Amino acid sequence: MSQPKVVVYTTPPLAPLPASDSESIYLLATVRAGKVNPSVQTADWAANGRAYVAQNGTAVPTDSLSHLSGWKDPDAGFTAAQAADADVWKAYIDGQITDLINHSLYSLPPNYAYISGAQLAACPFPMNLYVPQRLKGIVKARLEAVGLWGVGGLHYGEEAEEDRKRLEDSVVVAPGGTKTERAWSGWNSARETAERQRKYGEETIRERARTAIDPLVRKLGRNKYFFGSRPSSLDLALFSQLTLVLSTDLPNPLLAKLLRETYPVLVAHHDAVLSAVFPGGWRAVQRLAPPSPPSLVDSLRASLPTWAGGLGGTTPAPDSAGADADEVQKAKDKERQFAWGRYAWFAGAGIAFITYVFASGLVAIDFSEDDEYDEEEEEEESYRGLPAYLVEEDEDEVLA
Repeated sequence: MSQPKVVVYTTPPLAPLPASDSESIYLLATVRAGKVNPSVQTADWAANGRAYVAQNGTAVPTDSLSHLSGWKDPDAGFTAAQAADADVWKAYIDGQITDLINHSLYSLPPNYAYISGAQLAACPFPMNLYVPQRLKGIVKARLEAVGLWGVGGLHYGEEAEEDRKRLEDSVVVAPGGTKTERAWSGWNSARETAERQRKYGEETIRERARTAIDPLVRKLGRNKYFFGSRPSSLDLALFSQLTLVLSTDLPNPLLAKLLRETYPVLVAHHDAVLSAVFPGGWRAVQRLAPPSPPSLVDSLRASLPTWAGGLGGTTPAPDSAGADADEVQKAKDKERQFAWGRYAWFAGAGIAFITYVFASGLVAIDFSEDDEYDEEEEEEESYRGLPAYLVEEDEDEVLA
């Protein structure tokens, strides 16, 4: 009997990582730590872009990974106290470390251009017009809530215009178009302001990082892993966050530099988890080619109802070749009824809207003024080709 095929669907890869977010990496590392060797494929952005696991084409919920063939729980053997302790620290990582990593990827310039390039490469049209911006908007809202958005330097992309205007206000345009800095007045000098803002932001990030990372260092101590002699779910949670800055070549490696210089214990922990879960490194992860996107004609046919020559899209396919034909026919009839019901509702709504517009007086139609205006135009045109004395005689006759 052949081994069941397990695939982890992730966000687009971020070289050399197989994914560009911590959730996907954590799910992949959890499956690998559970002694299952899955393949990796980029998830369909049209669904929700979230990472998930599938076995033989059937999605497996993240809380049901024990159903995977050959699965061994990384937290097997935990006592109740250890399981609760691991959950508390995973929540801590999600609340503290996630913000630092997202700041490095999405807010710290110019790293966002590096991230968005990977996302756009795997995002088909028209989703590439809004999906990366939507993801950035979600991260931005969270970082603004904790006071990290825009800290650590000038912006790139959408916010660059604000920085440009702020710096232009700090210079004087002399006669002839020569630009020079204003006379130094404390914090108003352009170059000094930008440099001070950058240094202050970087120091703020370092202080926030120390506050968040120090408790984890004390928790780990001199141990190789948090619990026992092999990686647990807590080790994988921290690993999936740190590897986004330690394994990649970000243009601005502020957080990675801080980790390597100040917290070599966490760097060693990251390397130990990587060697244990991915013995061959990231390049050994088997990535499947993404399925070819449907053509425009196929997409339109799938959106049309069956009676209009389309494929429908809501008719359930039979589970096997021996499925009951009557049930399939009933499903088609029910789908047709729903389709007609939708069209009737839209038609009724349109008629009601038009009736309301005319009945409320928002739109009034009056033909009398147009007729009088047309008659006046015809009279004026009839006089244009006549001599002036004939026009005056006609006007005198009208007045008489």
